Amino acid sequence: MGVEPAITGLLDRWKSGDRSVENELVRWIYPTLRELARSQMRRQGQALTLQATELANEAYARLVQQQGVDWKNRDHFAAISATVLRRVLVDYLRERSAEKRGAGAERITLDGARAGEIPGAGDHFDWLALDQALNDLARADPDAARVVELRLFSGLEVEQIAAVCHSSTATVGRQWRFARNWLAQQLQLDTPQ
Repeated sequence: MGVEPAITGLLDRWKSGDRSVENELVRWIYPTLRELARSQMRRQGQALTLQATELANEAYARLVQQQGVDWKNRDHFAAISATVLRRVLVDYLRERSAEKRGAGAERITLDGARAGEIPGAGDHFDWLALDQALNDLARADPDAARVVELRLFSGLEVEQIAAVCHSSTATVGRQWRFARNWLAQQLQLDTPQ
């Protein structure tokens, strides 16, 4: 692909109305979105009929509507993308659940998550319940909820999350541990040892 341009600069030019950069922006951003989407789909195994390309396409369509975002850097883009991917997945699952008229929530695998990230989740848990729990956590502790979202949806490492959140790695670690235990209680999962 050659030398990667300053993504932030392209995003800023696009945000200010310069549509001439849109094709170049798509060329550099779409592969990142597709990889994030593939990562999500790997975690979910066979539970969804949604394809990674469809997820990436929908996420891109929603991202281009984010005119008000003051893009800081590539990690900030990944963080915003994580939020958008979460919303796309949850919207998809809600739609599927409505189509089944209460036949039960979709079960999503988290086998691809890093070991110990989801306390006691085992192979499956209710993704819509996780979304609701994250919304509840955001009301109680918005910073901890953001850490969970970035950790599960963006593929960012602790150091990158700390940079995006303007925090220290120690603080991100504490927020992660708190959020894991809080979510385990809310979702009635076994807490990690």
